Amino acid sequence: MAVVKSVIALIFSIVSVVFLVSAFASPYWVESFQKADNKFVKCGLWEFCFNDYTFWKDYNGKRYKGCWYIFSQQYRNIWEWLSPPWFISVQVMVSVCLLIDVVATFILILMVIGTFPEFLHSVVFFGISFAYFFQVFLAFIAMVVFGVFKEDRQWVPRPDQNYLSWSYGFFVISAIFALFSGLVLIKSGQDANRLSRKSYNGPPRY
Repeated sequence: MAVVKSVIALIFSIVSVVFLVSAFASPYWVESFQKADNKFVKCGLWEFCFNDYTFWKDYNGKRYKGCWYIFSQQYRNIWEWLSPPWFISVQVMVSVCLLIDVVATFILILMVIGTFPEFLHSVVFFGISFAYFFQVFLAFIAMVVFGVFKEDRQWVPRPDQNYLSWSYGFFVISAIFALFSGLVLIKSGQDANRLSRKSYNGPPRY
């Protein structure tokens, strides 16, 4: 049963990684309604898109149009505005979540193909499940912080005309699948621990 559950957990983990990589790389965490004709178009964790936007503190009146990497030379003058402390914290937390997800999935693959000795199975299962629970905890904080502060009027213009888009949704889905994987791995660890105790005690004596 532990092997079957570990395979199920691996499937959940792979799905979590796919959704998390998509959320991490795509610029659709926040979008502006098309009918709003907003100067802000969309953004992700690493890319911002504007439509002929002029930053009110820029005395040179530079106009920003198109999509650019957040650390590009194009956004150098407004980088501090684009990346307030709360946004940087979300970038860090999502990056840590991605690292945990990829490493845990890789270890779980090694586990499923039989790389680890049997006496380590329960330790590995419980360890990976703890990592996933920590990932879900970080993801929850990142979701709340981003969901609340994207309404900040000191950030991108007209937050009332912007909405959380599908990249944010993918991040939420990724955390859900990571949670499922962690719960299944807890059961796998319990099963593996039970089997190791039986093998250690040997067959029953009559």
